[in-house]
Amino acid sequence: MDMSKGAMSIAEGNHKYKTDVSLVLNGKRVGRQCVLRTSLDQLGVWKAKYVNTAMSPFEAHIKTVVKDAAIIDKEVWVFGIDSTRPQDIVLAVEIAMRYYNVRADEILSDVYVKNLNVEQENTMGSQAVVSANKKLYSGVCKALTEAARTLSIKGALNLWVISSNINQKIPKDDLHVSLKSGGATSVTTDDAPHAFISGSNDGLFKAKFKTNLHLAELSI
Repeated sequence: MDMSKGAMSIAEGNHKYKTDVSLVLNGKRVGRQCVLRTSLDQLGVWKAKYVNTAMSPFEAHIKTVVKDAAIIDKEVWVFGIDSTRPQDIVLAVEIAMRYYNVRADEILSDVYVKNLNVEQENTMGSQAVVSANKKLYSGVCKALTEAARTLSIKGALNLWVISSNINQKIPKDDLHVSLKSGGATSVTTDDAPHAFISGSNDGLFKAKFKTNLHLAELSI
């Protein structure tokens, strides 16, 4: 299978507004035949936030670990995945590898995230949120790199970040600094805006925003 046909997304919320994993630079799109989506929430919490979601849940057994997963819209979702923990990423990828019968690099070469924010952001001041989000993005880069090495992936890993250049929670310059501090060898921004619906971490708020696509290249 062509590696461009697979992708992973992290920190997903409502499946109705899931991250668009077909986007690439210059307004182009790539078809994805095997998609892994992960959520920080455990399955029970996620279902309580986003009721009436049609899914086929199952328990995935990887060695001695059991993870809640589901098939939603013919895609693999894995729950309770902290994307700052390499071992969580490895588990999720191994579940998708087994389901799709593909190699690790066919899932993990292109990773997408939309408006990644720290939990409890509403209790923090604006500058504290920016600082916390910088640390979060940096941590995700490091975890992805370590997970890729654990899975014996070689070459480059693309981290696609959907975030407005004027995002008050992490403006473009701060985002790029955090990605590079996490190990990105280069960061490119496609300044042509895209329109997306995003929701709050608690699932109670959603709105449509114009935003931008950033590509951080991680060397494995």
